[in-house]
Amino acid sequence: MSEVLIQLFVQLIANYTGLRIRTQDQEALCRKLGSRMRSLKLSSPEDYYKLLEGGIDQSNTFSGIAAHGEWRELITLLTTGESYFFRDSGQFWLLENVLLPELIAYQRQVSNSRGNSKPSLRIWSAGCSTGEEPYSLAILVTQLIPDWENWNLFILGTDINHESIAQAKQGLYSPWSFRMVEPERLPQYFQQRKNQWKLEEKYRRLVTFRVGNLARDRFPDLTGELSEIDLIICRNVFVYFESPVIGEISQKFAKTLRSGGYLMTAHAELHGQNLAELTPKVFAQSVVYQRRDNSSVNIPVSPYQGYNLPSSFPLPSSSGIATSRKLDPLKHKVNRHKNPPPLYQSSTSSSDLSLKNSEVSLLLQKAETLFKADRLDESLQTFQHIVKLQPRHFQAYYLIAKIYANLGNYRQAERYCQQAISIDAMSVQPYYIMAHIAEEKGDLDRAKYWLKRILYLAPLSISAYLELAAIYERESDLKRATKMRKTALDILETLPKDYSAEYAEKMTLSELKEYLIKSLGTQD
Repeated sequence: MSEVLIQLFVQLIANYTGLRIRTQDQEALCRKLGSRMRSLKLSSPEDYYKLLEGGIDQSNTFSGIAAHGEWRELITLLTTGESYFFRDSGQFWLLENVLLPELIAYQRQVSNSRGNSKPSLRIWSAGCSTGEEPYSLAILVTQLIPDWENWNLFILGTDINHESIAQAKQGLYSPWSFRMVEPERLPQYFQQRKNQWKLEEKYRRLVTFRVGNLARDRFPDLTGELSEIDLIICRNVFVYFESPVIGEISQKFAKTLRSGGYLMTAHAELHGQNLAELTPKVFAQSVVYQRRDNSSVNIPVSPYQGYNLPSSFPLPSSSGIATSRKLDPLKHKVNRHKNPPPLYQSSTSSSDLSLKNSEVSLLLQKAETLFKADRLDESLQTFQHIVKLQPRHFQAYYLIAKIYANLGNYRQAERYCQQAISIDAMSVQPYYIMAHIAEEKGDLDRAKYWLKRILYLAPLSISAYLELAAIYERESDLKRATKMRKTALDILETLPKDYSAEYAEKMTLSELKEYLIKSLGTQD
């Protein structure tokens, strides 16, 4: 295919979907175009281009109908959804403790003032992939609203990939979708079906799914569903779009929000955009955007806005940023003090303050016990005490980094990761945190750097191969994604059955193997 024709396809795809095809992705694009041409038995790329062009040219109804169906098939190849339940625990903490309580209080106030029988809450997950995000929101909302059956709850999930939407409607997920969720929480919300989990019907029916094209669809739709939305979440979507398209979509989002409604994106996705109709609000966990024209609306304001608040302390795990037991937000307390105690930085020599290993071990056990009892202040003080008495204690710095990572305070998390690395550069635990932070920031090259560092230090780290595969798939580099998964499968084949893999607490080795075989079969 000529370079000129490739660029024509790139521009056509951008016009129809808003998707940005980078130079390094163009070889993969040609393979996907060729696959569709063979399926349609078309003899030349020019014929395929004319077919797709008919989907944009509204003057030819017949060709538009044919092109619409073909665009659906091509988009399935162009987009790969990677999601999991309660992704980005810092932002979910912000939703649970600040944004949603504020929106819920406002809607109760509106309902009472108008004498309505039922208050309403309207949420849109734009770019929802296979549904993990809107279902996570449904679970969270039912925990925050004890009488949720007496509300008009509307949670919408849209995605441009019709296969992802079809899968989302089933509400059936493999253990990989719960890799940041404590396994014992699953039976509260899901029913096990062999090696998969199906969401309970009462949560499934709270979510409506639609195929949607953010670049081409018209919204707000004052006669339909997309208007007067309280909260729009569009995370890890804009990274695929051209900058002008991002600006257009964010403007449409602003008009679709009700006065005082919020837009949440992934970190820094709207950096450099003109946000004339949105007011940025900076929290320790994330920046969110509120519709500007709300001066006349009396919205309850959280007293905790702008503070770096402690959330549930993540129990130690072998890799990644552990979940904060988020599947049941009301089952644990959150200490909401405005000024959490500063984490101690000792200048005292370790020789004067060092403890015996047995004593430090007892302090670590005490910190975990305090956490389980929801005595978070005392737990933090215990870790501070460890750092004070033993300034080069790797585990203390690592766990402090985890706290900040789960709060979304990535700057502090990275700082304490570096402290841990300076003490023990051979331990892979801080590198997993750094990789996840980089991915949440959208810096995929940096995320790959940290994951490759893990593989250099621990070549049998199956989770690093799987996370690299997910990033390569996100970049449309299916060749490398397949290679990573095949390598992980080869490692699994050689491991003894009693081997303790990184994801053993989330997935068994047999479940991992089944997941990889299925993933590789889909890519063939």
